[in-house]
Amino acid sequence: MTDRLNFWLKPFLAALIAILASPLAAHSTPNSEVRLTVSEDKVVADIIVPQGEYAFGTGNSVDGSPRSIRLARRYLAARIDVATPGGKSWTVSMGTVEFVQTDGPPDLHAVAYLVPPAGAEVSQFTIDWQVLIDELPGHFALFLHVAEAAGANSTVIGALRKGTRPLAVNITEQSALTPLTAAIRLGAHHILEGYDHLLFLLVLLLPAPLLAQAEAWGGNRSTRGTVVKLAQIITAFTIGHSLTLIAATFGNWSLPTAPVEVAIAVSVFVSAMHAARPILPGKEPIIALVFGLVHGLAFATLVQEAQAGMASSALTLLGFNLGIELVQLAIVGAVIPSLLVLSRYRLYAGLRQALAYLGIAAATAWIIHRATGLAEGIVVTMEAAMSQAAWLVVAVSILAIGLVVRKHFIGMRSDISMHGPAA
Repeated sequence: MTDRLNFWLKPFLAALIAILASPLAAHSTPNSEVRLTVSEDKVVADIIVPQGEYAFGTGNSVDGSPRSIRLARRYLAARIDVATPGGKSWTVSMGTVEFVQTDGPPDLHAVAYLVPPAGAEVSQFTIDWQVLIDELPGHFALFLHVAEAAGANSTVIGALRKGTRPLAVNITEQSALTPLTAAIRLGAHHILEGYDHLLFLLVLLLPAPLLAQAEAWGGNRSTRGTVVKLAQIITAFTIGHSLTLIAATFGNWSLPTAPVEVAIAVSVFVSAMHAARPILPGKEPIIALVFGLVHGLAFATLVQEAQAGMASSALTLLGFNLGIELVQLAIVGAVIPSLLVLSRYRLYAGLRQALAYLGIAAATAWIIHRATGLAEGIVVTMEAAMSQAAWLVVAVSILAIGLVVRKHFIGMRSDISMHGPAA
């Protein structure tokens, strides 16, 4: 028993030390933020791009020299296109461009002036935004409308990532449900790009159809028992992250983002190790609840960074959480049928082990990157691969369907051989 504890405890303690020793150098979310202020004749876009992501994605220097500023200005200007709803181009001119550091890691900060053609409505336009989203598939840009009144809350407009259409902006026509739908979109975007959140949950689901035997995964649960266990895990995770999201947002907690992000990577590490070999067999819902609390802190951090006024609106906070849940349930719903089928076959042991060790490797890379700032290239490449994970889900689903069909035909052959062909 002592050897078993040491086997799992040493890596966990190493990860915990990484949290405590973290220089707080990691950016909380790999996203850009664009705040739009509409005046009578133009729109001012205040742009924040994480400096580390910009440097890696472009290969440009970020030393603040005239050359680095010139390259950044040229890069941004070439990747921001604005047009009227009818397709007429706006004029985009760059103002301030600088590398700055305020709270947390340094950023590329820029101001762009968006001027409509003569006769066009200044509050209605589309933005085709290509800054970093082509180079870094896990990157997205969050757009907010900022009222000119001092101290006014921002309102989420939407988010853009690789493969999405240009963002349609209409500041004038906002119904009472606009904040809710915008918050739903923000939550959905965040969880879609939150590979660590999804990997934690999916890896934790892997042993749900199994029973622990002699400190290893062996026997199978009944189908009903598996469904109950899966429901318990998903519900516990939802309760955990919802509690801290609501408490941190309404309580306006000041959250140190880097330790939270490292802790999330540790949660992936622990759940992946549990999938490889049982640590707390039967306690998956407890793991989901405890680490769900940590994941909720990261969701709250994004809301606070956006300063989208969600702390003052229960409706928009509900929308953000609802967006997370809808995407989460859709992905889990796509995986569970295959999980139930494949767990009844021998090949599932190899598949589970492979996914578990891939999860351990991914978590290790995240811990190193978020605690030290190193291994950014590995993380970007890894997350680019994760962005294609839908194809893995499709392949596993096809395999599960094939096994069901094969079993059906074997059963038919058995019936024919026993009873002879039907008259």
